[in-house]
Amino acid sequence: MESFLTEIQINVLNLRKRGHTQDEIANIMGTSRANISMIEKRARENIEKARNTLSIYNDIIAPSKIKIDKGTDVFSIPKIIFSKSDQEEIHVNYSSLQIMEFVNQNAQRYIKNRMVVEPFVVTILQNGDIFVHDYEESEENEKMPKKEI
Repeated sequence: MESFLTEIQINVLNLRKRGHTQDEIANIMGTSRANISMIEKRARENIEKARNTLSIYNDIIAPSKIKIDKGTDVFSIPKIIFSKSDQEEIHVNYSSLQIMEFVNQNAQRYIKNRMVVEPFVVTILQNGDIFVHDYEESEENEKMPKKEI
């Protein structure tokens, strides 16, 4: 399978996941710790670029975007999402409880004491998946989602 990661990057990440230090990996691969450090750093950068690319793509193909306004009670967010998905005839893959957990995990910086303190965007994909995005002003002074969390 094609990947944004090289075989060496994949091997280094696998060894790190198994608990090996960069020094140990350097010894295994016959190179320096500094080289392993750079390989790992570039692998993580490639992963972040891939995530950003998917975020942009999902934003492009998303049939439905919902702005969650400041002052919204977090407990009302599932109802807002289900209402919009019903209008768009999209089956959301999550229960209300799962949406609450998702929002709490992915939008926690926008929420304080059950209330939304900074607006954000929920994107609903055609396949029923949801994503949370920042809500920022574009260069044309129009509000639009910019970044997946």
